[in-house]
Amino acid sequence: MIGRRKTPDGLPFRLYPRYGKHKVSFAYKLPNGKWAFRLSAPAHNKEAIAEIRKQAIERAEALNGDAVEPGTVEALFERYFSWQYGLPVDSELRKASSTLEENEREKLPLIKVFGKMSPAAIKPKHVYGYLDKRAQQGAPAKANKEIALLSAVLEYGRRRGDLEVNPCRGIKYNPTRPREKVVGLHELDLAVEVARQRRSSDGDAGASVYLIAALCAKAAYLTVSRPTEMRALLRQAIGTDGVTVPVGKRKKGQAQKNKTVLWSPDLRATIDEALALQRTTSLYVFGNTSGQLYTRSGWNTNWARLMGYCEKVAAERGITFERFSLADMRPTAVTTRTEEGDDRIVDATGHADERMVRKVYDRRRQRKVRATR
Repeated sequence: MIGRRKTPDGLPFRLYPRYGKHKVSFAYKLPNGKWAFRLSAPAHNKEAIAEIRKQAIERAEALNGDAVEPGTVEALFERYFSWQYGLPVDSELRKASSTLEENEREKLPLIKVFGKMSPAAIKPKHVYGYLDKRAQQGAPAKANKEIALLSAVLEYGRRRGDLEVNPCRGIKYNPTRPREKVVGLHELDLAVEVARQRRSSDGDAGASVYLIAALCAKAAYLTVSRPTEMRALLRQAIGTDGVTVPVGKRKKGQAQKNKTVLWSPDLRATIDEALALQRTTSLYVFGNTSGQLYTRSGWNTNWARLMGYCEKVAAERGITFERFSLADMRPTAVTTRTEEGDDRIVDATGHADERMVRKVYDRRRQRKVRATR
């Protein structure tokens, strides 16, 4: 049995120091009485003692389940995110906050598979195995993004000297089929209508979450904005001329850019209705019932329920309806505006050039062109 320490020394449970005349050591005793490890250094070398004490504490905390085991991929992930969050916001090396938030979710399945491995032990075959397994689970695109994150973390490890070769370099990602959903305006209108019905029939202010979500989707369509740009839209963005939306992504070396979407009667009514639904003086136009920014899980839960209600109403009326997401609104707006001949679509999206706009957001299935004269 292990007794209580006679004097507090700041060391973790089961880690014991021994200060001899010629040597200082730190050892960890297992529950069965055996020693798991012992680190020693000359008694006259204070720097060496400090180093082995640090190492012993890290290893003891890992054995106690209180910390990540040092030298593993999981530990490298922790260092990578600490490094990212510690960079200045305007640093070219720092990812956007929305990207880091998404990376926090993407790292979880990676750590389950690679977490206990040494970074240098990962081989291309392990990466390919991960891609294949996730594809079999029905998530080939997510697997690609997760491996892209793993590559960034391992490249950071290469910068630190934890490994010499990044095994993710040159990897062929899972083939994916780009999403082609274009939301019909009748589908968007139905979502707003059903959300209003849910609020009026329930008689509960909590039911306004569905209407907030539907109005957010409509605003995203009208302003050609990304999901994060709309969910995090602030009251201060509302001006006399229109709504000023920060362009979420930027190239390295560029300052944060904004776009101002001029008022239209539809946009003005949508924003005013969303603000009227807020029960508190929220900083956000489309905040939750507490006036805070929706978490992704909270948003997805409400949105999935709203889509279910819409499917039921559409079936009763005998009209077509296909589930859509907030992320579909930006491509739908680009597609609609392109079909209408909008020549300022690049300004509307906030992109620096039209290559990405044409490649990713333009989802027209049929192109109409003028005959050659």
